[in-house]
Amino acid sequence: MTVALVLPRKGDPAGPALWELAAPLLTPGEGVELWLPSEGEGEEGWELPYHEAYLRRLEALWEGRRPELILFPETVPGHELGARFSARLGCPCFTEVRSLSREGNRLLLRRRVCGFHLEAESLLETFPAVLTVLGKPGNQGPSLPELLPVRGEALPLTLPRWLLEYRTGGKGPANPLETAPLVFAGGRGLGSLALCNRLRGAAKTLGAALGLSRPGALNGWGQMEEIIGQSGVRTGAETCLAVGVSGAAAFMAGIEGVRTLIAVNPDSNAPIFQYADLGILATAEEFLSALEKELAEKEPGDRHDG
Repeated sequence: MTVALVLPRKGDPAGPALWELAAPLLTPGEGVELWLPSEGEGEEGWELPYHEAYLRRLEALWEGRRPELILFPETVPGHELGARFSARLGCPCFTEVRSLSREGNRLLLRRRVCGFHLEAESLLETFPAVLTVLGKPGNQGPSLPELLPVRGEALPLTLPRWLLEYRTGGKGPANPLETAPLVFAGGRGLGSLALCNRLRGAAKTLGAALGLSRPGALNGWGQMEEIIGQSGVRTGAETCLAVGVSGAAAFMAGIEGVRTLIAVNPDSNAPIFQYADLGILATAEEFLSALEKELAEKEPGDRHDG
């Protein structure tokens, strides 16, 4: 089986997850390629109009190589690119894949479905196929080229000839969630506006920015600009404390750049624990009571020291 690993951005922390999934599928003599942006490119490539250039270049690479399996990271750009690329090839596309195993000429894949609350098994019998692979947000391990000595294929970006002019508007003031090193995130599991306000108070005491999952904001516990997720703000905080958040895909897209994730939830099967660096089994009330007690016992000057 021939496999292509696609990284829309250089140094993507999800890269090693692609190789971990692909390696067991390969037998001696079978090939793997790494497709990644050209030098100096990869960040602006997901601003219009460059994503069209990526798709056209990937089509050309596939025509020349025709790998049977094309793997993308399950990130916002990886998910978009994988879905659109499979549509152009007219081939199957499976997202949020966790594991793969070989069964003769078929592949058994396991992936998250129903907002990460269930795991489905699928048999893949038709190739080529596109998969997006789950990686752990904030993984700071070695990059894929360091792990895998394969020939990389650059994806140079050229504007489509039909584009005569392109302009972008200036950005407004930065959202605190985008720049804060410490972020508190509240979800539906908080259960009430009162508990959300207690979390907001603790965040203020520790100098953290407060964000909410979409269900939390729609409950009237905060402002729309406080929503963290695929349709809200994306944070790259050093530390994110998520209280009462289940870990649905839309929310996880907003914290994929977080370095350390701490999750608080009373449900041991909550999907967010699959990604957390530290998990705490507790209700929001139990956790906030313990946190408030700890803060009350500390001197004001010591509160930012842990």
